[in-house]
Amino acid sequence: GARSITVTADNKTRKYGETNPALTWTVGGDSLVNGDSLTGALTTAADTASGIGAYAINQGTLAASTNYAIAYTSGTLTVGARSITVTADNKTRKYGETNPALTWTVGGDSLVNGDSLTGALTTAADTASGIGAYAINQGTLAASTNYAIAYTSGTLTVGA
Repeated sequence: GARSITVTADNKTRKYGETNPALTWTVGGDSLVNGDSLTGALTTAADTASGIGAYAINQGTLAASTNYAIAYTSGTLTVGARSITVTADNKTRKYGETNPALTWTVGGDSLVNGDSLTGALTTAADTASGIGAYAINQGTLAASTNYAIAYTSGTLTVGA
């Protein structure tokens, strides 16, 4: 009869926006003999645009000759959040003027897949605010759940 083997997909991880790692497996049970090997490949539904979460690693086309009976155990590809830094750009203006546009720079793993931030930075300063330094806060500026943001505030300096 056929030789009984187990094929277990190895669990894998990657960040959102990256290509999938090589999908590998471990053979157990009676094992392969006579230099035999498996052919084909494991598959997963996840691609570079797939959001954070867990995706099954399926048997796909992975197979052995008819001399073997395969018992397959799926694995999991875990897609984690992409770490980005958002730094508010420092700004200056004169007393009595309106605030300049509050802008930022994205660093770290960067934005991918055409993603962008939504919302806006905020500051407590308005046209009536006196001369001094005012924090530029994250406000409503946000990214999708595919990102983990580390925010660094900036300073709006109101001068004479």
